Amino acid sequence: MRRAAPQHQTSVHHLHHLNAIFTGRGSRIYDVTMVRLTNGLYRRVVADMIPLQLDSGAVLDAGTGPGTLARDIARRFPRVSVAGVDLSPDMIHLACEHAYQEHLTDHVQFTVGNIAHLPYPDRSFALIVSTISMHHWEELEQPFRELYRVLEPGGRLWIYDFRFIPPRTVEHVLARTPFAGISLERRLVRTGVLPFALYQRFALYKRVDDEMSEE
Repeated sequence: MRRAAPQHQTSVHHLHHLNAIFTGRGSRIYDVTMVRLTNGLYRRVVADMIPLQLDSGAVLDAGTGPGTLARDIARRFPRVSVAGVDLSPDMIHLACEHAYQEHLTDHVQFTVGNIAHLPYPDRSFALIVSTISMHHWEELEQPFRELYRVLEPGGRLWIYDFRFIPPRTVEHVLARTPFAGISLERRLVRTGVLPFALYQRFALYKRVDDEMSEE
């Protein structure tokens, strides 16, 4: 099987110097340590997807890192096209390596790209998931506009992140995007054996009758 080369988005901004953990040697340390710590969350995301009964369409993992969740989705839902995007070329390189080793290159495609300028056509995905990424975004409004753009009408957006992010902050931003007027669902998420929830899930959807009118 031929190794799939990662696609690159030319407009990607450089990572901030404080994010060295996502580049070079730091990316491989992250791949070994952080992924182990978040496997429970990834299992929860896949479990949340099962009631959707996805047997076609496309799913995007936004802020995919080394692609662990995207590959888990590809294994669990083999008829679904899975994409993963991340700002770090080193993370995407690792994701492609893992996909090749796990014989998943026909089921998942990884791309270097900025969530504020996603390298995908309009209405590309039935579901977008993002895990522990939103708190790294420099600002929220433009990413939410882009996520709305690449969702299919009726598509869902699920953002899983630490529970310290105030829902009011997210709601205030959404009011300035095409998501305005759509109810934001927030749910606390427990994983593993901890008696409390480390994470929360923000859930949104795209209107079925959307005509891609820009605000």
